[in-house]
Amino acid sequence: MKYFILCLLAFASLATQADDHANVASSDGAFITMMVQSDDPMAYIDALKSNAAVFEASGTDAAGYCLTRSGHDHPGQMFIWNAFSSLELAMQAPLKYDPMLSPEQALTGLRTVKYGVTWKPLNPFKLDPGYERMLRVEVPAQHIAQFVAGIAAAEQGVQSAGHDINLGVFEGIGGGKHEANILHVRAVAQDAASLGKVLDEYYAGASFGAPWNEAFALVTEVRSDYMQECAQLFAAQ
Repeated sequence: MKYFILCLLAFASLATQADDHANVASSDGAFITMMVQSDDPMAYIDALKSNAAVFEASGTDAAGYCLTRSGHDHPGQMFIWNAFSSLELAMQAPLKYDPMLSPEQALTGLRTVKYGVTWKPLNPFKLDPGYERMLRVEVPAQHIAQFVAGIAAAEQGVQSAGHDINLGVFEGIGGGKHEANILHVRAVAQDAASLGKVLDEYYAGASFGAPWNEAFALVTEVRSDYMQECAQLFAAQ
């Protein structure tokens, strides 16, 4: 049995077009994650590509997937994201389409839904999928603002060094025992080589590493650490 994560991500101020690179950074909005289990992740992705009605039903602005390339919890782990322009719209999405109550027949045999979570971006983040590192971390509540500021400073530093990379921090809402007290940290580059180059410079002592290290000094536990290949599947008309 192969397993993977289905995430319905919702970010604010997203362009409703396929060219997600035109999006601008924003900390508005929210995103909903929904974990599923599947025997065949690639077949599931193909089925999603052929079933735009699933995304349209929820009112999403854009949708896509991230395939885990290392750090797997299970073989075939990945997630699908759906983006919205506000928390208001994101909160209504499961009421418009809930796969637990009204499953799409073309998808039912390819996955089992586990649980869902709503997430809030804590710093301006640009939807620009590529090759990405995602860390799930615990940070004491009194240090979250300082942690977010440190990640934002690291993003500014790495971009000033000439790298096309985005860093985001996201807080879970209603994630049950699975995501309670967890922050998601995401580092997004255009491809694996670009992200690897940033890491080479980080380990060589690049200045942008200092604010990252200071931020992670506030982390009490790293729950998981993934490398993921991401792409867009859907854009609203």
